Amino acid sequence: MIKVTPRKEGFELTFLGTRGEIKIRSRRHQRHSSLLVEHDDARIMIDCGTDWLGRLTAVAPTAIVLTHAHPDHAGGLAQGAPCPVYATRETLRLVRRFPIGDRRSMPLKKSVAIGGLRFKAYRVQHSIRAPAVGYRVSTKAGSFFYVPDVARLPNFAEALGGVGVYIGDGATMQRSMVRVKEGTLIGHASITTQLDWCARAHLRRAIFTHCGSPIVRGDPRALGAITAVLAASMALMHVWPATVIGCLSLEAMSA
Repeated sequence: MIKVTPRKEGFELTFLGTRGEIKIRSRRHQRHSSLLVEHDDARIMIDCGTDWLGRLTAVAPTAIVLTHAHPDHAGGLAQGAPCPVYATRETLRLVRRFPIGDRRSMPLKKSVAIGGLRFKAYRVQHSIRAPAVGYRVSTKAGSFFYVPDVARLPNFAEALGGVGVYIGDGATMQRSMVRVKEGTLIGHASITTQLDWCARAHLRRAIFTHCGSPIVRGDPRALGAITAVLAASMALMHVWPATVIGCLSLEAMSA
C-alpha cells in the first residue's frame, strides 16, 4: 500500500477494491471495485458491489455514489446504507428494492456538492439494462475522472478536459470486449483504447481499476512493464494498475 498524506484542500483516494465481475480473486484483488474519497471529514464511497455486504460499518462512508446498478457496483446495498446514496434516476429506480433510506438523484452534467467536493456525472456507454455514468470529481486542489465500466465515452474531450487523472476500466488490456446491441456499444473498452482518449484529451496520467483476468492473474512486474510501454506509445507520463496503489493524494498524482 502506498500512503501519501494529503495537502491542504486536497483529498485522498483509497482503492478499497479493484476486482471486476469475475470469479477469480488474488491477494491484490480481493473485492469488487470501489473507491473511497476522503476530504476533510467526508468519506465518500464510489460504488458498493456485492462483496461489500456486511462491510460498510468498517468503511464508515458519509455518502455513497453509484456509477450504475450492476451487482458488482450496487449489490452491497441490498441490506441498506448507513448514509445518503447518490445516483442517476435510472440507477435509483433499478435499486428501488433495496432498503435505502436516503436516496438522492444525480443529474447529468450538473455539478453536485457532496462533502465539500463537486461531482459531475457524464453518460457513458456500457450497458443497456443498467445505464452507466462516469464522474468528474473536483476540488480546489484538482480533479479526476472515475469510470470503472465503459465501452465508449462520448465527448471524451469535454469530460476529460483539464482533469488531472483518469481512473478507468481495467477489464481488458488490449483486446476489445465491446459489442453492439440494439445500436448501442456495450461491454468494456480496452486499456489501449482508453489511453487513446486520454492522449487526445491531453491527459497524461491514468489508473485502471475494475480489473479483469489479465491483470488479476498477471505478474505485477510484467504488468508494470506492459503499462510502461503503453504509456510511452501514447505519450503519457504515468499509467498504473490500481493493484499497486492502496492510498494516495490527488496532489501526488498531479505533481
